[in-house]
Formats: sequence, structure tokens, C-alpha cells
Amino acid sequence: MKKKIVLTAASLALLAGCASFGNSSQRSQHVQIDEGPLSLGSENGAAGLRPLQEASLPSGECGMILWTLEGARPSAIFRFISGKQAEMNVLGRPVSFERVDYDGAGDFGVYEQQLFRSDDGLEVEIASRFGLGFNGGAYLERGLIKLRDNDGWSIVAPAAGIAGCRS
Repeated sequence: MKKKIVLTAASLALLAGCASFGNSSQRSQHVQIDEGPLSLGSENGAAGLRPLQEASLPSGECGMILWTLEGARPSAIFRFISGKQAEMNVLGRPVSFERVDYDGAGDFGVYEQQLFRSDDGLEVEIASRFGLGFNGGAYLERGLIKLRDNDGWSIVAPAAGIAGCRS
């Protein structure tokens, strides 16, 4: 049932031009933290991953959007624009990542295994499989996001989403 909800959410997002779901201020409260290095050690599981403020692909760009469930609702937590940066909201702070490695099948500038790194040493490992294709994209299934900090703490969250291009 959860997989069906996430795939339905991905379909709705695509039909709406990959727009984000509602107003993120209604979905979660952002925690104010200092601007020091991010440490995941004080967080409880995937609670450190917050919904993105902007979860759409810009017009004319290709990339991917990944969602996980926040309670019973899907929340976009990872966005990558091919050839550019990826972004996440970690502990209430927007973080940009550069892709440093990739492997596996690929399309739309997205691959089945990808590794991203931020300037302050956070790493995000993304694993997913290409699923059913649609006009201009494909579903990403059986996804897993693993976020690690410099101290060895990590957050692991299941994910699903889409890879594609927006005209």
C-alpha cells in the first residue's frame, strides 16, 4: 500500500509539472540550528530529513526527485538536476551536494547508484531501480537514501520517485 501511495504521489507530481506537494510549512516545522558542521548523531532515524522547499525540476532540465513517507504522506526529500547540484533539507538546513560517483543503468542524467558529497563533508548514497517508463521519464523504485556525516553517523530512508526531463 505504501508503494502505491508513493507511486501515486510521483504521478501527481509529474502531471503538475513536478511541483511540490502543498505548502511545506504545513508539513513540518523547521528546526533552527547554528551554522556549524552538521552532525546526525542527535537525530532519531529519518527525522533529520526534512521536506524540500522546492521539489520541482526547472523547465528544460532533466534530473530526479525522490520521496519518502512522512507519517502517511509522501514528502520530497531529494532533488538532483542533471549536470548541476543535488539538494536536501538536513536538520532544517538546505544542503547542496555534488555528484562524485555513479554506476549502473542510467537515463535522464540519473543512474541506479550515485554518490553525492557536500562542501562540509556530508555524503549521500542513492540506490534505486528504473521502473515503468512514461512520456519524458521513468519511475524510480526500491530506492534507498543513506546520508552520512563526518563522525560516522548515518540516516537511512526508503525512497521512490521519478527521473525525467521537464519541457
